[in-house]
Amino acid sequence: MAKQQLKFYPVGNGDNTLISLTDKTTILIDCNIREGEETEQGNKIYPVKSDLLDSIQSNGDDNPFVDLMILTHPDEDHCRGFEKNFYNGKSPENYAKANKDNEEIIVNELWCTSMLFNNATNNDAKALKKEAERRRKLWEEDKPEKNDDGNRIRMIGYDEDSKYENIPSSIPGEIIDLKMINGNSTGNFEMFVHGPFKKSLIDANAKDDKNFSSIIMQARFKINKNDLNWACLYLFGGDADHYRWAEVISKSKSHDNEDKLEWDLFLSPHHCSWTFFNDVPYDAKEENKTPKKTSLELLDYRQGSGKIIGSCKVVRSTDKNPPHPEAKKEYQKKLEKNSDFIELSKEPSEKEPKPYVFEVSPQGPVKKGISEGAAAAALGGSSSAVNQKSEYGSKFTY
Repeated sequence: MAKQQLKFYPVGNGDNTLISLTDKTTILIDCNIREGEETEQGNKIYPVKSDLLDSIQSNGDDNPFVDLMILTHPDEDHCRGFEKNFYNGKSPENYAKANKDNEEIIVNELWCTSMLFNNATNNDAKALKKEAERRRKLWEEDKPEKNDDGNRIRMIGYDEDSKYENIPSSIPGEIIDLKMINGNSTGNFEMFVHGPFKKSLIDANAKDDKNFSSIIMQARFKINKNDLNWACLYLFGGDADHYRWAEVISKSKSHDNEDKLEWDLFLSPHHCSWTFFNDVPYDAKEENKTPKKTSLELLDYRQGSGKIIGSCKVVRSTDKNPPHPEAKKEYQKKLEKNSDFIELSKEPSEKEPKPYVFEVSPQGPVKKGISEGAAAAALGGSSSAVNQKSEYGSKFTY
């Protein structure tokens, strides 16, 4: 059986993560597919598109597809390359054979927030909006093909606008399992929705800041569906700032959902930005230099030998934001080893960074290529999953 994997692509200040499950389901969280072969500094730009095509499935017509794409928010560094590399704006049955030369990727299901419809300002976000509008119209007109591959859409987060009320949606406090995504009942994967909350979406539109609207989730992996414990917990939240995370912690506590805050892998918000810890600019006020207690508390939900992923440029002492050197230091204080903060832009080397891949094992997530025996020895023979809570309780929405 294929192992579940989480692949983090080195894309500078941006996010591009591919989750692959045992049944070959693929979930893409954001995309940042850059042009060219080298950066201005002469470092190799990793060919994300080529790797995606090698990592995902094709349908009966030999058209490549991802089962699900989650757009955390429509900033360019989270959707760059969508217009050129993904099939969009047209119904999937019109996918012409000529497209095989370009190998556009079909997105079977798209998750987004209302921010995409209300504030798409870059070309790739506009292409995503056009595609989302096409799918939304199928639901408004109750077309039978609305549930077909390449047509599905789901809104994430509260919204007060009635124009989205006919579209499938999930709000904070809900669990989404694989059956809801593609009809498969593997029982070994699900996602818990933490955000965005209604206030965050309202603030995002009022203040014209897409980061406020970021989707926040915990992805949960088991080795076998009957296991009582989760083998890997992945917590991510786009560019959400410390205010959003503080609310997530508060709501989780008040609804007895603290286990949904636990993580083996945590994607540092906003590309190792100081906004996760406090307000910016860092030097503007003395109080800005003190990390918020809630942000530090979230990092204490680490399970076992947790890892924090820095999807950002190489962090340097002269950087302002993002990434921010003081943010990196705060993350490292909460980890067993400084090297457990993983800077994607210098793995394995700054000159030629490559994807950092974790495989889900009984010992928790381990870097691909490391044997489970070695991983168990490194963890003292115990799995990070041993201390995690099983999830069979009530489902809360808030």
